[in-house]
Amino acid sequence: MNDFATSPALVIFDCDGTLVDSEVVAARAWSEYVATYGVQLTPEDALARFRGVSMSWCIAHVAQLRGQALPAHFEQELRARMGVMLEQHLQPINGALEMVEQLQIPFALASNAPHHKIELCLRVTGLLPHFHGRIFSAYDVQRWKPDPALFLFAAERLGVPPARCAVVEDSLPGVQAGLAAGMKVIALQEHGVHPDLPEEVAVITHLGQLHPHLA
Repeated sequence: MNDFATSPALVIFDCDGTLVDSEVVAARAWSEYVATYGVQLTPEDALARFRGVSMSWCIAHVAQLRGQALPAHFEQELRARMGVMLEQHLQPINGALEMVEQLQIPFALASNAPHHKIELCLRVTGLLPHFHGRIFSAYDVQRWKPDPALFLFAAERLGVPPARCAVVEDSLPGVQAGLAAGMKVIALQEHGVHPDLPEEVAVITHLGQLHPHLA
């Protein structure tokens, strides 16, 4: 286990569910869209099953529920529907704007989502200027959390050793990726602590509680 006696030199944030409250909106889009293919999936089910995992896994899961393959345009149409709903309904996570404005150490963003979705979410919520030039997508490395490759890529690009990085995540796959990368992990758990969170993970329930964990 790494020694985090010294303060982190870089904080790497997840996006969905950590900085922007997009997961609830996306779950609604999933529920509405898959219904057109005869798949019954409530927003609550979609949120529980798809939180923090790759789009390809989610599509494969829906195809399995449907009992047959989905058409090639499924992802494109789903993302278009999500984009419209995010533009209309997306809000930042409570305290996100204030938190990034007050951070005294460098920070970046590393998300499983493609760049266009990340930038849409940050633009709609007013966070985009704070992350200019420091946005990393799993599509850059073609590896998705819980694989640690994305976090390691972000740290390498910004010239910070993994042991000097702190990761802020809300999902279990993201937490697992941060630990596998050898980074300190802080889990934002606004709606109850995930029962499978490892003991070495620091837990916060509001982004305003983050700063003491970076000291």
